[in-house]
Amino acid sequence: MRRTDCLRRSESAALSRRSFLQSLLVAVPVFAAPLFGAQLLTDTAIHGHGQIKPPEPVPGVKLVRDNGASTTLPRLAEGHATAVQIMFTSCTTTCPIQAAIFGRVQAKLPDMAARKVQLLSISMDPTTDTPEALTAWLRRFHAGPGWIAAAPTAADAARVQKFFGTGSDASDHSNQVSILDRQGRLVWRTYELPAAEEVVSVLRKI
Repeated sequence: MRRTDCLRRSESAALSRRSFLQSLLVAVPVFAAPLFGAQLLTDTAIHGHGQIKPPEPVPGVKLVRDNGASTTLPRLAEGHATAVQIMFTSCTTTCPIQAAIFGRVQAKLPDMAARKVQLLSISMDPTTDTPEALTAWLRRFHAGPGWIAAAPTAADAARVQKFFGTGSDASDHSNQVSILDRQGRLVWRTYELPAAEEVVSVLRKI
């Protein structure tokens, strides 16, 4: 067999393995995710997913929304069931996958406004992610009116990172979705890169 043919077969096999692994990232939570209100898995504390008992009030951090309005996280969450994901607009790895998950959640909840349900993408890069950048990011992923984006002030970024279990900087952030109840309290953490069905199931029950 010629060397070029070997290279082509090797590249094809690598692409197939990569596609298989990427599909697992999205598919595994469909079978593994527990239902809200069911008995928690024994390893919830170890892996950080499932129902949060007791619920944890969100910190009073300042946020700047995609529309330029200044607010706080408690004020933004009050009165809504809120699904929160951590991202930054220049991310090219997991953030687009996270956005696709929210896109599927949005499609499965066409009555979001009536239910007072919202999706919130919080950037961990407040220096770069201006309201204009956040607006462009939402448009890129076809966000509807119930899906908003915001960035903390530089002074509050560390508090957001700590509360939502992110790493030490923007590039090292959680791929979980955090669910807040209508009092602005954290009540659920999903698996990493969860199935949209898990997020929808929890939002419908709070």
